[in-house]
Amino acid sequence: MDSGPTHVLKFSKAQDYAKEFRTGVSLHSHTMHSREYLGRLPGYISRIPIVNYIIEREVGRMHLYTGRCLNFKATYWTPPLSAREAFELEGGQISSKLGLKPLVSLSDHDNIEAGLHLRMLEETADVPVSVEWSVPFDRTVFHLGIHNLPPASANDWMAEFERFTAKPSSRRLRELLRDLNAEPSVLVILNHPYWDAENTGAVGHREILSNFLQKYGSFLHALELNGLRSQRENKQVLELARAVNLPVISGGDRHGCEPNATLNLTSATTFTDFVDEIRRERRSNIVLMPQFFEPLRLRLLENTLHVLNDGPGEFGRGLWMSRIFIPGEDGSPRPLSDFAGTRVHRFVDKFRWAMGLLTSPQLRPAIRLTFLGGEEGGL
Repeated sequence: MDSGPTHVLKFSKAQDYAKEFRTGVSLHSHTMHSREYLGRLPGYISRIPIVNYIIEREVGRMHLYTGRCLNFKATYWTPPLSAREAFELEGGQISSKLGLKPLVSLSDHDNIEAGLHLRMLEETADVPVSVEWSVPFDRTVFHLGIHNLPPASANDWMAEFERFTAKPSSRRLRELLRDLNAEPSVLVILNHPYWDAENTGAVGHREILSNFLQKYGSFLHALELNGLRSQRENKQVLELARAVNLPVISGGDRHGCEPNATLNLTSATTFTDFVDEIRRERRSNIVLMPQFFEPLRLRLLENTLHVLNDGPGEFGRGLWMSRIFIPGEDGSPRPLSDFAGTRVHRFVDKFRWAMGLLTSPQLRPAIRLTFLGGEEGGL
């Protein structure tokens, strides 16, 4: 499938990718350094069969017996993988499935620790320092993938982003994006542009997106085809890219242990050369991996289960309860492990049980056909 300067193809075992390309690029995936707040969770739960009944019942019981209401907006979880584990997962898929050299850019929410940590290790000393920057704009928040920040000034950039977030200004945003664009090795991507992060409504979000692109589109280098967004939404991104004359680039948006479902293919052997290919040549080759074509809602359930299960967990984070944080009595975040044996713990355990049931090998075919039809992956 072609979309202007973008070529999208479906993964095939029969294809020898090394004949045309040298490198596979994994963009936009998250590590233990991202905080994922649960403010939208009640809305998602209400659409999941079985789970919605169990959770609503347990929330009612917790309030009845303890007088406590769980504040989802102040509750967050962190992805299970460390920077090294995420790098190995993404690189392993590229090497084993595509037979190509991997380039991996990890971009946590408003945090660059993953890239900085990896650059201290000899085997990953050349990885890019990247971030998914949450940009307040009008009544919503757009997420910009900022890849390959200069390591020497990366912390200074993050300080500027933080100052802007605390006090947004249209003039200051233009200055920041202009200065990022002036860095020839930096890649600026508008991630999942049609995701209505603040629930402004489809019409309102489109109007805000159009205004954002009119003001700042000249400083962007690509739009993202996202591995965890719907078929309908990704088609809209391809249409938008044609309209605004930007290439489309891959972004897996991995939070769990499933490797990115969308990747870029390139003949570049360094990330800086790949950036040049996108920015100067405006050429993007995207491959959709097999998991991209699985039912989206089932994949989202399975990714949630990755968070709620024990994992490899470097740095003492193997236990799932050490990766979920809820407000304590003083309002400061505390790991769920501090609440072991309490009704809060039992509430999350019921949720884990329901998610495990829905994604079990025994029920998976029935759940896929009965409840999770409709919006499939793919294009």
